[in-house]
Amino acid sequence: MVGIPCLLAVILIRRGNDGFRPIGIGVAAFVFSQAGHIPFNQFVLLPALEGGGIGLSQPGWKLLVMGIAVGFSAGIFEETARYLSFRFWLNKEPSTLLPIKYGVGHGGIEAFLLGILTLYALIQVLTLGGEGSLDSFSSEQADLIRTQIFAYWDVPWQHLLLGAWERVSAMIFHIGASLMVYKSVRKKKPSWLAIAVLGHTLLNAFAVVSSQKMDFVLVESILFIFSLGWLFWAWTLREREVEELMPELPLPGETRLQTQRITAEQLEASRYDE
Repeated sequence: MVGIPCLLAVILIRRGNDGFRPIGIGVAAFVFSQAGHIPFNQFVLLPALEGGGIGLSQPGWKLLVMGIAVGFSAGIFEETARYLSFRFWLNKEPSTLLPIKYGVGHGGIEAFLLGILTLYALIQVLTLGGEGSLDSFSSEQADLIRTQIFAYWDVPWQHLLLGAWERVSAMIFHIGASLMVYKSVRKKKPSWLAIAVLGHTLLNAFAVVSSQKMDFVLVESILFIFSLGWLFWAWTLREREVEELMPELPLPGETRLQTQRITAEQLEASRYDE
């Protein structure tokens, strides 16, 4: 979760003329979007849903409404931040790497931060599992901590990798969404921004609903396939846009001559006479 975005950033910084700037703006835009997204969910959206009896513990259509609502919230905040970044801070000449770098920054910082939290949890488990580390706690607290530590180590090893796999899927999706929003800005077509919001909503809604109903490995597999298909679609659109932006040039070694018919009168007039 920490290593993959860092590796991609190092590789991409060496490519193109804009260096780290698009990646850094992607990082800042994600943080900026969460500064509005998290308080909105905590103080507005979730209380409103709970007031209507809608939550993760509710079955049927209420769970579906919950997933769509939180997915749409994430889509609005993150895709709007992405749009503003391309509109005002990355509005230079077209660059084929620009949206890709931004997507790595936007999705990579999320993976990086979650990886740091995961590492912190591991350090806590190792520390609390040491000899005499629970002596300062009451017997009830110590028993609860031991139960949590045992539950932590009882998780199958393959399930420990699901978090990293999910972040890879998310980064793939963010690169695809960046390509679409970039196209929306370049072509001045809000429809591509709307498609990115819709895709973000569907992805998050499925993750919320399916995590309550399906096996985690199956959920992550579906999310990964969806993200790959999303990126492939966005990549195809990107190639078409590049072809529209780039003029048709002759291939190396190829010369294009414009032929013109010359009449006898023109030929006679062009003769040099002393």
